Amino acid sequence: MIMIFRCTSLLLLASILFINVRAQGVRAQRIVYDLTFQKDTNDAGSKIKDQYALDIFDTHSKFVSFTKLKGDAYIDSLSKAIEAQGGIQNVKSINISKSNMGSGASYEVYKFSDGKIKFQQRLQRNNFGYEEDMSGLSWNVTDTIEKYGQYNCQLAKTSYGGRNWNALFTTEIPVNNGPYKFSGLPGLIVKMWDDKEQCLFELAEVKNITDGNAKIPIAEIIKKSEFKKMEENARVTLLGMVSGITNPGGGAVVVGSIRDHSGNEISQEEIQRRRADAERKNNNRLELL
Repeated sequence: MIMIFRCTSLLLLASILFINVRAQGVRAQRIVYDLTFQKDTNDAGSKIKDQYALDIFDTHSKFVSFTKLKGDAYIDSLSKAIEAQGGIQNVKSINISKSNMGSGASYEVYKFSDGKIKFQQRLQRNNFGYEEDMSGLSWNVTDTIEKYGQYNCQLAKTSYGGRNWNALFTTEIPVNNGPYKFSGLPGLIVKMWDDKEQCLFELAEVKNITDGNAKIPIAEIIKKSEFKKMEENARVTLLGMVSGITNPGGGAVVVGSIRDHSGNEISQEEIQRRRADAERKNNNRLELL
């Protein structure tokens, strides 16, 4: 797809480009996970699949979706195109090829050797995040031995975020890490799933890369509870957009004339129906608490 940005759109992107300039070219070990996640708790057929990367650097690791990685690369391309034209004030339009971004989450989890993590995400046009100490996470390492692909693994269990988790880890990959916020086992987690069978992480690939990005973006660190409230507000706004409710300026409607994507005015009853339908079909969270 070719995306054409006019002056107005470019001005709106200026702050994003400034924040998302990336320092790349760092060597890292990349662990690729396939994630299968059930969006609707009432519909086992609503499962979607995405890929995530766990990049292991010298001082920390980063867990991020390939959707986010592709988006960052796209922003970098825009930044370079604007620079080539002499700055944002001189740009009239830019043609940039945009590949399929996927549907993975936009958060980043930075993990450190002491068990502490930084969870960061762009909300309300700014980077916000919270810090969390995962060193106290209690693992029950069982006697169950299983084979996962070519790896000999052992089963461990833990509870976090309102879910009971099962994890197969292998000491044959001497990396004390795993998907999402999880680490702390004497080896790499190669498979992880919850008792509800709504979330499944599976190891897809282990490789070395030379174009990693070890930089941790600047973010306003707030309490986790405050972050969750902001995240939910952003989600409600997105649901309004997904349900096809927009105003003439393109934003989510709160009051005033409400129209669908075709410009037809719709009733308050239809608004509620669409939002309720969107909420019903996307009501699950990785963390329930």
